[in-house]
Amino acid sequence: MATPSPVLPRGTRIRVSTTGTLEQILRGPAALDDGTHNLLGALKTSMGTLGARNLKEMQRVEVAIAPSLLTEGKVYQKAQQLGMGK
Repeated sequence: MATPSPVLPRGTRIRVSTTGTLEQILRGPAALDDGTHNLLGALKTSMGTLGARNLKEMQRVEVAIAPSLLTEGKVYQKAQQLGMGK
């Protein structure tokens, strides 16, 4: 028996579908701007932002997440109907 979770209620089913081919999801080009395509492009961008030359360096980077970063820019996305604000 699974441990109950308020975030993941038991018995809830959701419909999932594909958003593109495996090639599109891994390498791009991104057909959607919601972050579900181009995994390698996102990884390269993240590494560049952190100044990491390889994955080992990226693993050693200390990252601080502030609560305001989770909502920053959402007002503008909704107003412009971009990204997750569509």
